[in-house]
Amino acid sequence: MSIGRGGETTILLETNKSNCANDLDIVCLFIEKVLDYAATDLSPSFDRICFDIKFAGLGVEWFLDYKAIREGLTGLYFLSQPQRKLLYDSYKADISFAVQLGKADYQFSYPGLPAKVKEIAKPLFEALYDDILGGSKGFRMIGLANPNLQRGHVRRGFFEANRKRDNQFNQVCPACLGMIEVDSEDGHADLDHYFTKSIYPMLSVSSDNLIPLCKICNQTMKRAKDPLEAHREPGQLAFLFLPYHRPGIESITIELDQTEPDEKIIVGVQRDKVNDRVRVANFVSLFELNDRWSGRINSSLYETIRQDVISDFLDPNKAVTEQAVKDKLTNLFRAKMSSKSTVPDAYLLAKYLEKIINNIELFSAFYREITEVIDLEREEMLAIELEEE
Repeated sequence: MSIGRGGETTILLETNKSNCANDLDIVCLFIEKVLDYAATDLSPSFDRICFDIKFAGLGVEWFLDYKAIREGLTGLYFLSQPQRKLLYDSYKADISFAVQLGKADYQFSYPGLPAKVKEIAKPLFEALYDDILGGSKGFRMIGLANPNLQRGHVRRGFFEANRKRDNQFNQVCPACLGMIEVDSEDGHADLDHYFTKSIYPMLSVSSDNLIPLCKICNQTMKRAKDPLEAHREPGQLAFLFLPYHRPGIESITIELDQTEPDEKIIVGVQRDKVNDRVRVANFVSLFELNDRWSGRINSSLYETIRQDVISDFLDPNKAVTEQAVKDKLTNLFRAKMSSKSTVPDAYLLAKYLEKIINNIELFSAFYREITEVIDLEREEMLAIELEEE
């Protein structure tokens, strides 16, 4: 099980941070030192020679070769020294958000910075991810386990840290519990900024803010949504499930709305606590789980359950009783629940099986349907056997 800095775990699943997390932390510490340098430097403008002297021996001679980085640091000197100090203090506060979860007065400071400070600083922070981590050469400095730390290393490190017990690739998306399509060993999963880079650029290379998700979760559903859009007040992190630091799987439950021809899933709250209710509502909205999970049940997952049960009772010597079918569903439920973190859609299948088992009306309808199909298929099998004789 993954244990975060505050002793908690992840979004919905128990998920380990990337094996590159320590490298990312080293990078963030370097950025902190760069901002501290700018905040305390009394020079009227950015001086590359002085910068090189200050950071000599760290293996970062390449850092200013990036145009966006150069321009970003030059731009900082258009700010007053108090403004640069404010930016440095803001970075230190925001980059350490994961250890602040228990503080009732904590909130991100970057969104509250003066507009001029954000306008100048944002391109610099975004370039750290877009131009360097996402570039062909990556971060290079003394102390990194990956000599050329790139985005692909972070993704690959995540999947290495979360392999199944048999060492096979784990394809489960930690947000929707569906499938991450595998095109390579790192799955080519999207590396999502949970706190979107456009609003929280200081967290662009934070190991606590980067998590691979399936493409639908990242590109279609979450996109640039702000998880904290409705929570600007102090203590805002209490309203969220967080990658690596606050679990959601034990807080949610699934209800079925059968007022329509198709069954609609409604994700609810397992425990009646105010924070859990808000966290579930925010998470469901962020990834649009109600509609997506309803679609999966009504398209393919119900058929998966149906075929699994039918195939188990095609033997004409096997009695198709209500208890036998219920036992089969119960065994399926246990198997799916035990594999929910390693098999795509296993959790959703398990919770739907649980509803069928425990709801008399649902079970009766399911039992009638499969017995009719089993009877027909047995008759067809018998007819084929007679023809062969």
